[in-house]
Amino acid sequence: MLATRLILLLAFLPTVSAWAAPRGEESPDQVRLNDGTELRGLIVQNTPDMVVLETEQGEARLPKEYIRRIDDAPNGEAVFADIVDQDDLPSWRSVVHDLRTHDSIRVFEQIPPTAIDNGLLRNIPYLSFRANERVEFNVYGDPESPVALEFGIYGERGPNSKTRQIFREFIAGHLGDRNQIRALYSLAPDKRDLRAGKLAFRLILPDDPDGYGATWIVVYRPGGLARARLSNKAYAAMTLPFDAVNNPDGSLRSDKAAENRNWLQDAMEALTGNEPELRGFYRDKNGVFRVLTAN
Repeated sequence: MLATRLILLLAFLPTVSAWAAPRGEESPDQVRLNDGTELRGLIVQNTPDMVVLETEQGEARLPKEYIRRIDDAPNGEAVFADIVDQDDLPSWRSVVHDLRTHDSIRVFEQIPPTAIDNGLLRNIPYLSFRANERVEFNVYGDPESPVALEFGIYGERGPNSKTRQIFREFIAGHLGDRNQIRALYSLAPDKRDLRAGKLAFRLILPDDPDGYGATWIVVYRPGGLARARLSNKAYAAMTLPFDAVNNPDGSLRSDKAAENRNWLQDAMEALTGNEPELRGFYRDKNGVFRVLTAN
């Protein structure tokens, strides 16, 4: 049960067996061309017309008309995008894949989930990711069929911050219903709870009991929350206290970085039976995404 609810970053990228080799860590994606040629590297951009693949030899720009198959899923299946019913939420893999290629993301890494002991998302297990310094993305419940997706921004209290606008646009791209997109954009301090179809939307502010100093945009399936909620004991085993991971301003604690990486590493190994090396990505000075390893 825990393994299905908390499939960690080990399942993020394809060809898990290749990670044991140095080349596998740097080349987690594969593109097969119409003539049978297979190219390995890191997909840094995937548009409707082109795939940009960073390889050991340099950047390859591949028009979609020349591509037979893209392998960027852990089981080797070709995945371009999830097809999601308008009353469901996309899988964590679909959202994370899009985030890692978003131009505004400089660093993207998995972090230990911290305990949420009150409010809408209390005691629901989740995957937690930090983008840049103070942006957090969380996936609640079964990562393949989430009950909630959440973006949090520490340190930006204005109602129309640029970061919040970016992530509203990002979330809207994963919604399939016009009324749902309208509800998302209608969230405001005086309209903090809205619903469209079977999805609901909430704006949580920094001073709320479940705000923890950040502004959060949450899209969730109301009917799934209670079923995903764990007992206090089970939940405590899967989370850390907020102040064990974060400073009061929401930035990650540098003095706890190694300790928290080890905690996450142990949790991943216990759930999956493997000791993963990959834990995220960063964008170098030239704007190219690179693999961020456990070491």
